[in-house]
Amino acid sequence: MLTVVLEKRLKSLEDEVLGFSWETIGRIDNSVRSFLDEDTILAREIIEKTDEINKESYKIEHGCLKVLGLHQPLAKDLRLGAALLRTSIELERINNLSAYIARYAIDAAESNRTCYKPPHIEFMSQTVQDMLKDAVGALLNEDIQLLKRSTRSYVNLQDFYNQMFSEYDEITHRGSQTALILVGRNLLSMGHHIMGMADRVAYSIVGKRVMHHKLFHNMLMR
Repeated sequence: MLTVVLEKRLKSLEDEVLGFSWETIGRIDNSVRSFLDEDTILAREIIEKTDEINKESYKIEHGCLKVLGLHQPLAKDLRLGAALLRTSIELERINNLSAYIARYAIDAAESNRTCYKPPHIEFMSQTVQDMLKDAVGALLNEDIQLLKRSTRSYVNLQDFYNQMFSEYDEITHRGSQTALILVGRNLLSMGHHIMGMADRVAYSIVGKRVMHHKLFHNMLMR
C-alpha cells in the first residue's frame, strides 16, 4: 500500500515539474522576445508574474521534501525524488534570470541609444529552450540519449556567446550595448543551471554520481 502511495506522489510531482518546465520555457522565449522587439508591456508582464510562477517551485519542493521525509524512499525512488527537487530549484533560478532579461529589455527600450541585436541572442535563446526540454525529458523518461543531447548543446550555447563578441567586438563593447552583454550572460547562466540539473538527472538514470567526473564527460559529452 505504501509503495502505491509513493508511486502516485512521485508521478504527481513529475507532472508538476513538466508543467513548470513548460512555463519556464515560455518565459525564456518571451523575455528574449521582449528584448528583441522592445516590447516593454510583455517585459513588465514577465517581471510581475515571477513571484506567482515561482510558487510552483515552492510547491514542488515541499512535495519532494514530504516524499523524502515521510515515505523514506530507497534506491531509484530516492534518486528520482532528489532529481525532481533539484530540477524545481534550477527552474526557479532560470525563471528569475528571465525576469532580469525582461528588466534589461525595458532599460534598453527606454534609453535613447540604439541597441544592436545580433542574431546570436535568438540562437542562444532557442538553444537554452532545447537544452531544458531535453534535460526534463531525460529525467521523466529515463532517457540517457536526451541527456547527452542536452549536455552537448551547452557547447553550442557557449559558441554562440563567444561568436557574438568576436564577430561584433567593436559594436558590443560600446557603452550602449550593456543590455546586450547582460542578456547574453543571463542566457549563458541559464545553461549553467541546466547543466547543474543534469548532475541529478544522470544520477537518477544511471545510479552513479557522474558530474565533475571523467565518466560524465565520456558518457554525456561525446
